[in-house]
Amino acid sequence: METIDYRAEDLSDARFVVSPLGHLIHGVHDGPCSRHSPWRRRWWTRARRQVSASSGRLIPLINRAHPDAPAFLPLAIAGPDPAPAFEQELDQLRATPPHLLGFRLATAAARTDDADRLIRGLRNQEDAAMRAVVDGLLALYRAALMPDWPEISQRLHRDVAAHQRQEQRTGTQAMLTNLHPDIAWRAVGEPALGSLILSPCLFGQQRAHAGPGSDGSRVVIYPAAEPDPGGPGGPADDHLAALLGPGRAAALRALRTPSSTSGLARRLAISVPMASTHAALLRNAGLVATTRDGKSVRHELTPVGQQLVELNP
Repeated sequence: METIDYRAEDLSDARFVVSPLGHLIHGVHDGPCSRHSPWRRRWWTRARRQVSASSGRLIPLINRAHPDAPAFLPLAIAGPDPAPAFEQELDQLRATPPHLLGFRLATAAARTDDADRLIRGLRNQEDAAMRAVVDGLLALYRAALMPDWPEISQRLHRDVAAHQRQEQRTGTQAMLTNLHPDIAWRAVGEPALGSLILSPCLFGQQRAHAGPGSDGSRVVIYPAAEPDPGGPGGPADDHLAALLGPGRAAALRALRTPSSTSGLARRLAISVPMASTHAALLRNAGLVATTRDGKSVRHELTPVGQQLVELNP
């Protein structure tokens, strides 16, 4: 049970954040919380095949953290954007004092020479060590999570929308009380405790986690209310996602209405570069046609792409 202190004033500052960086860290962390998530099992079984020795070099560092949750997970979830792009979260992590990240990681038990060397660099405030962490996370994200993030993000946004509807009906305090049975809320007085960030997670279904963010916020990572992915209506029934991958399948379906690259990014709640990558891969497969008018582009389904979507709505 995770007990979280709050003041009455904090309730007005409670907000949701859907975090790709938080999911990446939780997803590759082989702890009991992640192992009990059917979503994480299915995703990691497939995604780990795409991870090379170079793109996966941070996995030992992530897995040396506390056995129940990565030590620096809350540091990755901050900032004002409720649906940040992965690059925005890397900027947030890059702005974190290196020694703070090094301290969080140094408290863990698992040890490897490379991880120890990197942690020493962080604790010594070495910019090169922080760059290695940021570059390593970016490589891991591109290899493992980026193709699937649109599908995962959509499910997380549905969870957030459900809690926001409850908040409108019953108030913030009642919504927080029903957020997850693993969380207990305790009202306290002064001093100020900082803003409250609520972040749903598909990859950690065993329990909730709370911790301080790098900006003084308090981050609560809670299991998203989602069905087993192998059940009816889940990805196991999605033949288009099985063929193209969840991310590209979501992009193809989104282009039932033609769109620019930035418009596609907004529809899928992803970054513009990621939307451009999806569109290029679908174009190379003959499923999407792209026309250019000056600096703007327009993506639309080809007849083959249209037929695939109609057969797999």
